[in-house]
Amino acid sequence: MVSSVTVAGEVMVVVSWPSVIILAPVGQRRALEARIRSFGLVPDPLREGGEFLHRRGYSYSLDLSGDILADFEPEDLDEITARIGEPYGVYVSCQSMDAARALLREVLRGFDGLIDTNHFEVLSAQEFLAVLARHPEWDWRRTPSTEL
Repeated sequence: MVSSVTVAGEVMVVVSWPSVIILAPVGQRRALEARIRSFGLVPDPLREGGEFLHRRGYSYSLDLSGDILADFEPEDLDEITARIGEPYGVYVSCQSMDAARALLREVLRGFDGLIDTNHFEVLSAQEFLAVLARHPEWDWRRTPSTEL
C-alpha cells in the first residue's frame, strides 16, 4: 500500500509494511501458533491480541487471533475452505520485503497451508516457497507469481 501525505508543503510518499496472511486448516492452529511463538513474540501493549517479533535484525507485527478472516469476502473464504477445509488465519506485517521473505522462508518450511499475499493471490505454502527459490528478490506486491 502506498499513500502520500503533505508535510510543510512537500508531498511525501508513505509506504506501509508488506503484509501477508498465513492460512492453515483450523486443526493445525496450535502447531502453527507454536511454530511462530517459538521465535519469541512479545505482546503489543497498544493493540489487544497483537504481538511483535524482532528477529535477525527485522521487526514484525502479528495477529494470531484468527480475526483477520472477518476481512475476507465470503467467496474468497469459500475458495480457501475448498482448498484446506475450515481455515485459521495469521496476519503478519513485516518491516520490509527482505524481512517478509526471511520470516516466511522459516515459517513455511514443511507447512501445509496457504499464503494470501494481500495482492490478489493465494498460493500453497510450498508453491510460494518454490517461487521464492526461483526468484529470491520477488516482490509479490508488484508482480504476481504468474508473471515471473
